[in-house]
Amino acid sequence: MDPTRQTVCAIMALRRAAHLKRSAAVGNEKEALMLNRRVVGGVIWLFAFCGPKTASQQIVAGTPSRCPATELVRAEPARDPNADPFEMGPWYINADRSMWAGWGAGHWVSGPKGNKVLWIRPQGTDLTVTGHRLDDNEAAPLKADIPCCYPTGFQASRVYFPTSGCWEVTAKAGRSELTFVTKVS
Repeated sequence: MDPTRQTVCAIMALRRAAHLKRSAAVGNEKEALMLNRRVVGGVIWLFAFCGPKTASQQIVAGTPSRCPATELVRAEPARDPNADPFEMGPWYINADRSMWAGWGAGHWVSGPKGNKVLWIRPQGTDLTVTGHRLDDNEAAPLKADIPCCYPTGFQASRVYFPTSGCWEVTAKAGRSELTFVTKVS
């Protein structure tokens, strides 16, 4: 669902809920019957206008309809004695929790300014970051600027996506690896 449609649906649902709450406070049988009709009408309205897109809607040939983005996690990494505590995220985290990617995770932009990324990785290992578009095999790969010689468990970097789209990013440090899929605007 596009953001505008999602916003309109959320506003309409909130208005309907507020109206139903006011109606329920009246407490008579006639109003209760009207309330039930409004609830049924509201459910039908939500399914009709706010539900998932149907097959009858036009899909542009050659472009995927979805980006299978990796779910972000709200968690706090283990404390690093060389740094202030890290925030609750959002983060991309690998299965054994040895690699984390954060600082604006999930809010990536394409272009020359790049994106600041904080990596948590095994202490003292060299970090490499690669990535490619899943929805365009012709697109140039991402570039990563990773400063040298962070001896701690965290590593600051800047990642550059040359174009918007659906990207798969892989980071490696020592024997650890983190791969995630994200939408880049």
